[in-house]
Amino acid sequence: MSEREALARVQAELVRALGLGGPVPEGFDAERVRAAADALLSKRRRGVRRAWPLLSEALGEDFSPDFDAWARAHPLKGVEPHAGADGYRYANALRASGRLPVGRAEEELLRFELRWRLTPEGGVVARRGWVPRLWRVGKARRWVLGMRLPGGRLVCWRLPG
Repeated sequence: MSEREALARVQAELVRALGLGGPVPEGFDAERVRAAADALLSKRRRGVRRAWPLLSEALGEDFSPDFDAWARAHPLKGVEPHAGADGYRYANALRASGRLPVGRAEEELLRFELRWRLTPEGGVVARRGWVPRLWRVGKARRWVLGMRLPGGRLVCWRLPG
């Protein structure tokens, strides 16, 4: 194995240790690597808290421990320059498990879906043109029709029933 290949292998192991909680590669101080991993997780949590304020407010004190547990099990996809993409994945995981808080957090998720789409690399791209979404929201599970209009304006209608 060449020196370059060996360095690439050690770098990949270090990335796994920092982002996935994998074993610390030989020659690195395990305590410092764990401290760096905790700092990166904290930075990730702060980014999602800023990008998804209504969701973090709705979860209250449960946000930090719940997000940390989810983030450890779900590493970042690619570079993800937009904390909104990470928050979107987290909010969808909450929704799929039935733990997404009803009300404003649901509307925040709907508005994100109307405004943005995820790229295969894990980033976000602004949507263009007409974008309709039909959702059931709230405790009464009422239908809401959300629409992104050309020019970026968002309109939502609560449907009767």
